[in-house]
Amino acid sequence: MTEERIVGKGVDRVDARAKVTGQTIYAGDIRLQGMHFGKIVFSPHPRARVLAIDTSAAGAMPGVRRVITARDLPGTNRYGYEVAHRPVLVSIGEEVRYVGDAVAMVVAETEEIASRAASAVSVRYEVLRPLTSPAQAMESGAPLIHEGSPGNRCTHRQFSKGDVESGFRDAEVVVEEIYQTPRQEQAFLETEAGVAYQDQSGVLHVMSCLQDPYGVADDIHIALGVPKSKIHIKGTPVGGGFGGKLNTTIQVHLAAMALLAGVPVMLVLDREESFVFHPKRHPAEIRLRIGAGRDGVIRALEGKVIADAGPYSGRTPEVVGLLMSALVGPYRIPNISTQAEAIYTNNLDSGAFRGFGAPQAAIARECLMDRLARTLAIDPLELRRRNFLKAGDRPASAMLGDSPVSLDTLIERILEKLGPRPSVAEHSRKRIGRSICFDMPVFDVGAIPVLGKSGVGATIEVQSDGSVTVYAGGTELGQGISTVLAQIAAEGLGLTMESVLVEMSDTSTCPRAGRTSASRLSFGLGNALLRAIEPVRKTIAARAAALLEAPPEDLAFEGGRIRTTRAPVRSVPFADVARACSEVGDNLREEGWFRASEGRYMYGHTFMAAAADVEVDPDTGETRVLKIVNVLDMGRILNPVMAYGQLYGGAIQALGYALMEDMTTSDGLPTSPSFAQYMIPTALDVPEEFVSDAIETPYAAGPFGAKGIGEAALNCTTPTLLNAIADALGTEVKAIPIGQEHVLAAARERGLCRDTMEEVVR
Repeated sequence: MTEERIVGKGVDRVDARAKVTGQTIYAGDIRLQGMHFGKIVFSPHPRARVLAIDTSAAGAMPGVRRVITARDLPGTNRYGYEVAHRPVLVSIGEEVRYVGDAVAMVVAETEEIASRAASAVSVRYEVLRPLTSPAQAMESGAPLIHEGSPGNRCTHRQFSKGDVESGFRDAEVVVEEIYQTPRQEQAFLETEAGVAYQDQSGVLHVMSCLQDPYGVADDIHIALGVPKSKIHIKGTPVGGGFGGKLNTTIQVHLAAMALLAGVPVMLVLDREESFVFHPKRHPAEIRLRIGAGRDGVIRALEGKVIADAGPYSGRTPEVVGLLMSALVGPYRIPNISTQAEAIYTNNLDSGAFRGFGAPQAAIARECLMDRLARTLAIDPLELRRRNFLKAGDRPASAMLGDSPVSLDTLIERILEKLGPRPSVAEHSRKRIGRSICFDMPVFDVGAIPVLGKSGVGATIEVQSDGSVTVYAGGTELGQGISTVLAQIAAEGLGLTMESVLVEMSDTSTCPRAGRTSASRLSFGLGNALLRAIEPVRKTIAARAAALLEAPPEDLAFEGGRIRTTRAPVRSVPFADVARACSEVGDNLREEGWFRASEGRYMYGHTFMAAAADVEVDPDTGETRVLKIVNVLDMGRILNPVMAYGQLYGGAIQALGYALMEDMTTSDGLPTSPSFAQYMIPTALDVPEEFVSDAIETPYAAGPFGAKGIGEAALNCTTPTLLNAIADALGTEVKAIPIGQEHVLAAARERGLCRDTMEEVVR
């Protein structure tokens, strides 16, 4: 492994100081001269026909600049990723499809006036019976949420390998279960926010927190009919996304307000509006069946997924396809049949959330693996060992890449970090369970043949004073990609981090890089930036060679200087060479483009292990997480502090998914519309023993051998916690998330709690 000076080191984040001192300007902090404020009027009904909209009272209020309905909008009034069927504003005569649909917008001088005016907009509805479950939506005669989608089917995927029926005939033991995984809220700190204005040349500028600036530009173009050359999207620093800002959110509404009101407009959703508006993790019903021999070797796997898509397509086809393929996991299974479909409903919208369907799949697969182990009386880790992929094996899916199998090394490392099994105090009735689960997380390599996902671009420019600017179309969400790009540029040119400025998420200055999701940016942008650095470095080396009277191949870039590698050593400041290049007209700005080799694979993958010790009180149903350990094969760690931070953060989100988070609805209406009702983990829920670690199996296709890692920890930490509770109780708890009442019910069923034991005695 080559020793680098900056890459692989725990250097400080380039955005850290501004964030911790409060200097970072988020979307909601922007102030422009003459700026007005916007407010959206959302439907109170999950399904209803709009009969009339009266804006007269709102429009007559002092300070109101404009009240907007669908009839005012130019363009198609439709937008959406791949399927443009989401209305900006629902028209009179049309149906609202969920409580996040907008029917009107207000632009006013102050936020208070805008809110009062929005409340004064009178909308008359014909309330219709909502479809609130996939089963209901699939019933014969059910109304269609979208014409042309029979059975309200949003998408259908399937995969097969071998002969699954023959595999189950050969199996001596078959286990099966239906798992219901819940809807999960991204719970980002910053709600959807932005500012938009149109300049004197007719360019529409939108500055907003987002994950896909080029996708937003496409949606504004489609919905409002504005030429793409007249649309400028600038992503602001994002206060958390986790997939919830991957779809276009408020940006089309914001652009329409600025366009029609003729003034700069700010729009910021409050928390309850945000909760109902943006897409959540898909709730899913997963039917999984595994057949094995008495030796524990799996002969066949069959899975069927039905996911709740909510009212619009969005990222659902991607998520459900990955959920289905992730059911197999890191195991060699000769006979496989999986299928998945997503169904439109009038529930809250579903879409991208960290893990992209893999966490739901891991819950079903890893929990059923533990069930199989109990049935066969085989240690759960040993059962997995007998079925792991081996060196030279390829994953079942043709979509996946060629990462070396590193599961044996993962086992060694996680057992080392986990340590001996804890024991309960003498005379305590509490029980401690332990679990180790595995996954094969995927990451996008920029090869999916759909606009916005194929290829990644990055540009580097060396200024005449020797400072460097990197332009990249991805978004800094807090994951640290701007720091990684600065490290790569500094490494490649032998400079300090302070010499490099990274500009991101700007459609006017940055090459197209697609969305920020699927753990794709360090891999894709890192590769693109390396390709951009190469010709710039050659140009500078050629000029330095002339100054030093040495061959270019004998030069080294170090510490802000370019030196000869032969004795006697001579050197020249990097800045002097940059100035010389500028004076003679050398090109010091290059764009790099990266896309994985066409036809090879669409996703890269890696390997992950997670373990947990959980204490359970059978008398009260209370649980306490004693220890969490996760170990990920990162390929090559580019920045240890940030990399481990990703593992910690993902594991905490997984803890919430396992034990407390469930964005429930009743008749299509949210029953936990704010953080007063929707519980997420706090510092008090994080175990004192919380270990994140990594192994490094360099990946030839990755920059410096790196893999995509951002989502991995969430995938198998949730089933690890569920299985640890099951291990403590000796039986699986079917509910997800597992609450105190579920543990207590399982303990009573097993005769473990004190009141049950007393009943037996009596």
